[in-house]
Amino acid sequence: MTSDVALRRDWRAFTALIFLFGFGFAIYSGVFQNYLRDVLHADPLGLGGLESTREIPGLLAALTTGTLVALAESRVAALGLAITGIGIGLTGFAVHFPPLVMITVFWSIGFHLFTTMQNAIILALAKGSEGGRHLGRMSAVGGIATIAGLGLAWLMSKQMGTKVYMPSFIIAGASIFAAAVLCGTLSSHAEGGKRQRLVMRKEYGLFYLLTFLEGCRRQIFSIFASFALILVYHIPVTTMLAIQLFNAIMISLTAPAIGKLVDKWGERGPLTFYSCGLIAVFIGYATIPSAWALIALFLLDNVLFTFGVGFTTYLHRIVRPNELTPCLAMGVTMNHIAAVTVPIGGAELWKATGNYQLPFWVGVGIAIVSLFATRWLPQGKAPQGEAAGEIDQITEEIR
Repeated sequence: MTSDVALRRDWRAFTALIFLFGFGFAIYSGVFQNYLRDVLHADPLGLGGLESTREIPGLLAALTTGTLVALAESRVAALGLAITGIGIGLTGFAVHFPPLVMITVFWSIGFHLFTTMQNAIILALAKGSEGGRHLGRMSAVGGIATIAGLGLAWLMSKQMGTKVYMPSFIIAGASIFAAAVLCGTLSSHAEGGKRQRLVMRKEYGLFYLLTFLEGCRRQIFSIFASFALILVYHIPVTTMLAIQLFNAIMISLTAPAIGKLVDKWGERGPLTFYSCGLIAVFIGYATIPSAWALIALFLLDNVLFTFGVGFTTYLHRIVRPNELTPCLAMGVTMNHIAAVTVPIGGAELWKATGNYQLPFWVGVGIAIVSLFATRWLPQGKAPQGEAAGEIDQITEEIR
């Protein structure tokens, strides 16, 4: 098989596995918080504790990928997908909190292995050309998969009511496990070359800071925004699925354009706009007591989240040869320092005051810090294709 043919086959296989993963994870995510309320009768503190525990494997992402440095990125990703699929498939069997926590931590290990490798594989397949466009294109594929997954979950919930949870988790797990099988077929084009075990350099400090702040923002909004709609405004599972379905349509339409925008203008402008948008969204959630307004802000935040491809393209611009994957892994670890602490802290704040809006004021402060941090990013777009390769070679010779 020639190199070009193998590369095209890898792109097809990777696109398909991204779809299968997004399809399965959308089904799981679409019903999970309602499952917590309907079956386990969870309160905000229970949710926050579960989410903090679930994110602990993310803290160990750099160490875990470092121990698996002898394996190619695609093999590590396949292992992660297999673990994720098995764990999510077992979720419906947990009708009490202790076994749910154990199952969740188990699949979270695999999830963080895969997500750490995902962008590295995309950039390896991109061969140094238009990384933002390819990242945006894969986000769009994930968005289409999310539409399909949420659509199926919505149809099942309409027919089955609260009996939807067990079959939903089994279907979700099977889909993600099928993605693992596909991932195992990727060729050497998906490999990023010889990797370092662990990387912690001063020159990557801004990337680590931005990913830490992004972890804080993501946790506050992804956990408390949706749970506020469910717990405070009593949004049922069918409506939540419809909201997430519309959200996925918006992301699939906007993600490719946002990726191209980052390639064209560089990271500084788009990420500055992203931070300004987050400030507005958090202020809205902290001040507006209207379910419909909060739903609109929920949709806006998820579209803005796509601008996060700029964090990865910025790292790709500055990273030393053979250090992309360990840097991404360390970024996941920095992200999850926030992910472990923010859910339980926000839940305690909500429970102690009885006011769901207070965690979002914390989010306003985090978004403001992010805005100032993005102003340290370089202006203009990164070199692409052959020019990028020449600059990488010159930079390595100088070092």
